[in-house]
Amino acid sequence: MRETLTRRTLLITALVTGLLLGAGAANHTGFVIGNATPSVPRGLYLKARPDHASYVSFCLGVRHRGIPTYPDLCSPDTPDAPAILKRIAARHQNGSLTVEGDTRRALDSRFLGPVRPQEIRGWWAPWLTERPARRPSREKKP
Repeated sequence: MRETLTRRTLLITALVTGLLLGAGAANHTGFVIGNATPSVPRGLYLKARPDHASYVSFCLGVRHRGIPTYPDLCSPDTPDAPAILKRIAARHQNGSLTVEGDTRRALDSRFLGPVRPQEIRGWWAPWLTERPARRPSREKKP
């Protein structure tokens, strides 16, 4: 019995380790991104086509330089810093997006205005998240 538990534990540990390494490799290639913030569901998101994506990652623009978190996030001044991930609430004819988060203090279109096409870094669909990702309620297709 004890040997079976040990083998089972080793097998589960190896499987979880393999999944985590695979997710890390996928993240490195840009196929998967992770989110650890509460403003959208925590978890992993898969790269998606723009027309199938319900989330977008983006950088701040020069127009956002006055925002206190500007130096810590992806922007023209810090292009390698983390991008912002938010749910797409609306798509506009000019290619810009209205984005929203799940918390009152989320850094989204209420504070930033629409995300401009040149600020977009990736299109995403939820894959493994801590809770079901909410579907956009008022998304408008072009």
